[in-house]
Amino acid sequence: MSIEKKVAQLIDTLPLAEKVGQLFLLAFAGNDYEYAKALVKYYHVGGFYITDDNAANPKEATNLATMLQQEAALRACDVPLLLAVDQEGAWGILTHHTDLGPGNLALGQANDRALTADMYQVYGEQMQQIGYNTLLSPCADVNANPNNPIIGLRAFGEETVGVAHHVSAAVEGANKSGNLCCAKHFPGHGDTQSDSHQTLPIVDKSFTALMQQDLVPFKAAIEQGVGLIMTSHICYPQIDPKNPATLSKIILQDILQKQLGFKGLIITDSMNMWSMRHNYEPAEAAIKALEAGAHIVMLSEEHYENSTTPYKEIQAATILGVIDAVKNNVLDEKVINDRLQQVLVFKYRHFADSPTPTNSLLNKASDIAKLAAEKAIKVLRNEQGLWPLNTRPFTLAFAANPQGYEKITNDRGIGPNDPLSAQHVIVSTLQQRNTPHTLLSYQQLLAALNSDDFELNTPLVLVTEDYPLPGESFDVSEQQKILKKAIDKWPDQLIVIAMRSDYELENHPQLKTYICAYSSRAISAEVIAKLL
Repeated sequence: MSIEKKVAQLIDTLPLAEKVGQLFLLAFAGNDYEYAKALVKYYHVGGFYITDDNAANPKEATNLATMLQQEAALRACDVPLLLAVDQEGAWGILTHHTDLGPGNLALGQANDRALTADMYQVYGEQMQQIGYNTLLSPCADVNANPNNPIIGLRAFGEETVGVAHHVSAAVEGANKSGNLCCAKHFPGHGDTQSDSHQTLPIVDKSFTALMQQDLVPFKAAIEQGVGLIMTSHICYPQIDPKNPATLSKIILQDILQKQLGFKGLIITDSMNMWSMRHNYEPAEAAIKALEAGAHIVMLSEEHYENSTTPYKEIQAATILGVIDAVKNNVLDEKVINDRLQQVLVFKYRHFADSPTPTNSLLNKASDIAKLAAEKAIKVLRNEQGLWPLNTRPFTLAFAANPQGYEKITNDRGIGPNDPLSAQHVIVSTLQQRNTPHTLLSYQQLLAALNSDDFELNTPLVLVTEDYPLPGESFDVSEQQKILKKAIDKWPDQLIVIAMRSDYELENHPQLKTYICAYSSRAISAEVIAKLL
């Protein structure tokens, strides 16, 4: 008997609540493991979104994964859970214990397809080793808008063909690991002016424009065999004037499945992001997403909801709301059965056939990460011949307000999640190597910029930084004001090192020396410090 027939027979035996629960991927706060097990046992959930908030080291993570999968194996529908993580480079978990490399934008700049594939195989293998089986990556977004507040370093770049090239490589590498991966955020989050964690963005693009730009990397991911695609909470009024992508049958079924030929699972972006919460009731949004074509509804309890609202009650109300909608003939049970059929066939098949890498990269992971960071660094301007510094002493300052560094890790494990800022790594590495330099504190830098008496007798290395933070922003605009003042005050002595994208450069035509790492990750900061 085929797997399809076996699954259909299983679905016929399942109560409605068990069928609906399998279509949800939820999160839980901290180490509330009893609640997590209750979600499996009583709400029959199909998976979890996991962060450092749930497990702070590999041992805890493995214990958590084992415990959850054992609970799932006791159910009538014993298919393994999806244990999903935002392991994508610029974002990641267990940053002290895994090798994230410099992130996607840097990989795009390194422009080595094999290196990108290797980096994603590392992500997948390291997560497989722990017990987390689903990468919520790669980002397949194109940085069409350089001022996009949430993608930036998470994308492979702004050139459509190049992004598609690396998305394909990322999927290939992740698939080699045996881990599932997920291209996101369909049909593209790279051309927005706002962050969907905070509001509902609108992108006024035609279908033709999308096909020529934003959809190309998703097509590459599909052709490479990506298992999941994540929706975006973005309105495309020229394509669907009524619904954002997550709730749009036109976008999910007509375009993603029929036009692009995607046969895998469609998972929503987190349904408690403000783009959803401010515009739809939780159960209403879940129902609309399932009707539109989503197979899995994700609630990842972002930091701005978990700490301020009764998230457990919202999770329960959302699942029960879908069950009630079926009971009250608001939602056709055929929708539930159809989505579940695809989910279970996909999962049973994947977990039966999931390969073990014949060419494991676990022993080479740190070397791959370092090589990616090194290859990404570019000298974009050097009009004064100040770079490389060689042995001359220099003055070092950072344009970012250090108070902002706490934002990197305050998101319950969502986002960059690295307690070591670029500044910390650069300063400590220079001290360890006894590199002759003078360090200006943030306050000393501000004072020097506003003083007529301050004399600069060495080159000034000024570091700019950016971190893609969900729901909030790093102080990029304030850094640009500082940078402009520095250019005006010390035009021939200034060296700018960007621990970020190079998108700031076009705003400073007078800047003469500019080196870009395309990353704010610790590994890139370490390489930059050694170059200094």
